[in-house]
Amino acid sequence: MTVSNGGALLSLKGVHRHYVSGGVVVRALDGIDLEVREGEVVMLQGPSGSGKTTLLNIVSALDSPTSGTYHFDGELVPSAPAAKKRRRISIPTPHPALRLLTWPPEAVLNLIMWLIFMIPHYLRYTLPRSSKLEKMTDFRRENVGYVFQFFNLLGDLTALENVILAQEIHGGRDKERALQVLNMVGLAGMENRFPSELSGGEQQRVAIARSLAKSPRLLLGDELTGNLDSGTTEQVMKVLVKVCRKEKITAIIVTHDGSLTKYATRVIQMDSGKLVGDEPGGRAALHATMDTAEAVAQAAVGVVEKAVKSVGGLLAGAVSNVLETESEDEEEA
Repeated sequence: MTVSNGGALLSLKGVHRHYVSGGVVVRALDGIDLEVREGEVVMLQGPSGSGKTTLLNIVSALDSPTSGTYHFDGELVPSAPAAKKRRRISIPTPHPALRLLTWPPEAVLNLIMWLIFMIPHYLRYTLPRSSKLEKMTDFRRENVGYVFQFFNLLGDLTALENVILAQEIHGGRDKERALQVLNMVGLAGMENRFPSELSGGEQQRVAIARSLAKSPRLLLGDELTGNLDSGTTEQVMKVLVKVCRKEKITAIIVTHDGSLTKYATRVIQMDSGKLVGDEPGGRAALHATMDTAEAVAQAAVGVVEKAVKSVGGLLAGAVSNVLETESEDEEEA
């Protein structure tokens, strides 16, 4: 099934992710075609084991597809091949007591194997893979924010310090921005409280602020309200949707809670590693109306600016003509 929208921020085409477990191939993702536009809030639903978290890992470049392509804002997202197991030689022994006799030749043979195979393997495979993994890390640092089910706040740091720590990990420190995102999630005046002094919903809002501190273009959530009651879940989701709209952030959220679809612009269903459904969410019409209103407002501003420039040009021309006339009269006199 192909899920597509024009002007996509992220685009996956023919993405597969296969694992080998116990000699059996597990098709975690089996031919995913998906496009998500900037500013969308997408709810990703499906039974356990359907591939939702694996898809988030691919989108965030925490994992690489076995095959297929993933583009973000028109650019190919870096990926790295799966790690390969090291080859080892083992000499079978008929009795454990004979292990002392087989160990020395095993060690010598494995050393020879390492010299013959592992050094070229390191140069041809391990070094390039390390470089690609670094590029994947750079992509996440520059573009992706992640909110987990568990808050993962450091208990000996205040809310503000938790947010600033995330900034420092990503290569910067901006206290003003940290206070701004805490204010956006409704925690103004609580920045100096420790996690133990905050409710579960407030701690999750700190986690959301932490993910927003670096101004990501893509926000991913994996069961981010799984530990919250229904009332707190509603508060957190309202804050999240409002911030995403204000900051023009695209969000993809994995959830088993069907009531959260009212906060989404799209609801995508997964099963057995495939996309099996795509429907408008509860906010699809509202977002479309708001997009239209913003477009009309921008057009109106453009018209007004042009009119002001035109009137200004006419006035400037008239004033120039008057001054030139007065100058000519003075010269004649």
